[in-house]
Amino acid sequence: MTLSSHMAFAVNGAGQVVAASDLPSVVPASFHCAGCRGEVALYRDGSQASFRHVRPARCEHGALLALHAAALQLLVDSRFVEAPPLAQNGTGQGRRRLIERWGSEAFVRTRIEGVLVDLYAETLAGPLIIQVAVKSLYDPAKRPRIKALGYAALEISITRPGEITTVGELREVVLRGIANKIWLWHPAISHPARQAQPEPRLVEMALFGEVDKPAARLSMRVATAPWIPAGELASDAAYRQLDIAGKIRALERQLGAPCQRWPDAVDIDVAGKESFGVDARIWQGDVFGRFVRPAHDFSIWAVFDWLAMRYPLEPTFEDAEKVAIEQYLRELTVQGYLMALPEQHFRVLPEPSPDGLSTLQWNPQACLSVSGLRVSSERVHLEIPANQVQRLLEYFEDGHPAVSVAAFVQDLMIRLHKPARTIVALLREAGLVVG
Repeated sequence: MTLSSHMAFAVNGAGQVVAASDLPSVVPASFHCAGCRGEVALYRDGSQASFRHVRPARCEHGALLALHAAALQLLVDSRFVEAPPLAQNGTGQGRRRLIERWGSEAFVRTRIEGVLVDLYAETLAGPLIIQVAVKSLYDPAKRPRIKALGYAALEISITRPGEITTVGELREVVLRGIANKIWLWHPAISHPARQAQPEPRLVEMALFGEVDKPAARLSMRVATAPWIPAGELASDAAYRQLDIAGKIRALERQLGAPCQRWPDAVDIDVAGKESFGVDARIWQGDVFGRFVRPAHDFSIWAVFDWLAMRYPLEPTFEDAEKVAIEQYLRELTVQGYLMALPEQHFRVLPEPSPDGLSTLQWNPQACLSVSGLRVSSERVHLEIPANQVQRLLEYFEDGHPAVSVAAFVQDLMIRLHKPARTIVALLREAGLVVG
């Protein structure tokens, strides 16, 4: 059953996961779904509070993803978790519950030797992995891979996600609870003869309400819902803690090219560009790789939430970070990468294809002046060499070129060493083409 229509948790403008029941009645703030990143609003029905999507969205697991993100955020902020005891040699030693603590070095949704784990932290006893198993998002087939890492690994099961509506309730389950936790692997109980805990599969079945099934069925394969990635959680600690060189390497993988070959669209001068604590090329490259390259519709608020999760905001003036994002997206619109939609949403435009260029026609009333060319080229951030300026002016001195728009674009691409998208944007900005 989907729980996304009434969500107990959502992400606020600062990238933090908050509970609807913990908020005051009137909250002048925006919230977003942790699953689809769509905008959600706070609703109250008597004493019950929840978040709901502002616009209809195909988001089946938004509530569960928000709960998962809230659990990880709680672990990162609290820096401790109570864990089940360790039994050794079949004696009573180690029967007391454990308290695992760590410092600020905790990484959320990070990869350890190619295995994606929910949380990795360095404790006084050594490395610790924590997995949060929310019902309907859980993939038990991942357990062997986590065990094979050879690190202490604790699994926290949340079997009734719909009943957790406050941070206090979540804290009791995630931090304090014991019955819903098992050690997937621990150095002290790694030998089969020493492992006094129930087999994880039996514990899983008990936690997920399957204990009434006949014993003969305990070894049968039980169908589970596929794992739904939690995506960009509230605390993207792994990326935030990278140095500049590490961030550049991560973005090079995301953009599929070394930084020297990144498109000009990730080096646009906008007001407030210093508000993210890094060079503008880094945060703009992050936005370009995350929102423009996948070619999906998105909102300006999704971009703001994404950057707030990954960079320390240092506004150079009031709302500088919002101004910088708004100007950057507007410039991408001018350059032909995006199309503005209502309510500050954007649609990614495909690279002009030969077929698409063939539909463009010259504007018979168009004319091109020196000032018009200068303004248009500046608007699309296209630097035109001096020897090409006069050539362009002559083309439109008494009308338009005798060749087709597609042929003209191909010629300018070679002369200016720019992609078709930029050339078409220049012609559109100057009013030289229609269609």
